[in-house]
Amino acid sequence: MLTSFLLLAGLGVIAVVTAVVVWYMMEAMAPDVLPKLSTVLGVGIGVVCLEVVLGTCLATLGTFIYNLSVQYNGGLEVVVTNDLGPTPAAARALRHMARARLRTRRYLRTHTPVRAAHAVGRLPVVCRPGRRLPLRPPRGGRGE
Repeated sequence: MLTSFLLLAGLGVIAVVTAVVVWYMMEAMAPDVLPKLSTVLGVGIGVVCLEVVLGTCLATLGTFIYNLSVQYNGGLEVVVTNDLGPTPAAARALRHMARARLRTRRYLRTHTPVRAAHAVGRLPVVCRPGRRLPLRPPRGGRGE
């Protein structure tokens, strides 16, 4: 209840300040067309007070209904962890992409015409020439 009140009161202050700024801008563009500043402030403060009271009541009612429903369905569980690693499927896909990249680089190093050899020679060496990578991921575990 207090949080919703403070949030809505802050938004109300912003709304009243915005109304005053807009009134001054409109008054500078077209003098004596708008109602007086005191009238604009009175209506603005009245609307903001109504918004704060009704908004706080609705937020409190929503909280009460949520807490009632939690007793029957268990509520909403939010888990915050530091585990930002890829999922097992994403890890497998990344391994396959790395193998495809290595195979492509090996193929380019062995099947490159002489005129393009200097361009391929500038590619960083990613593995030793005699080393072979497995074609399939290792079996066992949980797919990692």
